[in-house]
Amino acid sequence: MDSISISIPESLRDIKLGDWQKFVSLEAKNEGKESAEFLNLKALQIFCGIELSESMKIPLASFDGIIEHLSEILSSPTPRVNRFKLTGTDGATVEFGLIPNLDEMSYGEYQDLESYLHSYETMHKAMAVLYRPLAWSSGDRYLIHEYKGTDNMADVMKEMPVDIALGARVFFYRLAKKLQTYTMDSLLQEVVEDSAQRS
Repeated sequence: MDSISISIPESLRDIKLGDWQKFVSLEAKNEGKESAEFLNLKALQIFCGIELSESMKIPLASFDGIIEHLSEILSSPTPRVNRFKLTGTDGATVEFGLIPNLDEMSYGEYQDLESYLHSYETMHKAMAVLYRPLAWSSGDRYLIHEYKGTDNMADVMKEMPVDIALGARVFFYRLAKKLQTYTMDSLLQEVVEDSAQRS
């Protein structure tokens, strides 16, 4: 029997956002249409780099173990990460940072983020809004380059680790919910004060 070389990701950090997007897209398109077996084979192909024909040669116990491992890491927690590094095909490494001061986010950044963050298909564009190359850093402090739209960095963000993207997405969902709550509380307070003044 020929030996098969399998590159199994150890954690979400080893899975690229672009690969995760491919799998989630495939999963959404095939919901209710394809068997779990088909999606398991595609998970091996996308996340482990195994051609479908090669996956048929994997011993059953190994196959089941890999699928279980992938399932576990895909459902693991994703904390927010402020900085990360990517190394390009040319060997150059660039460090990216999350917008350091959300109060200074521009209206354009916010609008683009709102447009892209809610869909897995455009998540790489949302990450291009949130994370940009560092312009300066000293210890934990840093500045990022000015926002010039997503065209410049969207494809690069497909290479970022998916755990960082998912962590940022969860963080901004929670932040948006808090802002909605604060806004509603503020509006209710204004209505109560306005009513009290009219009485």
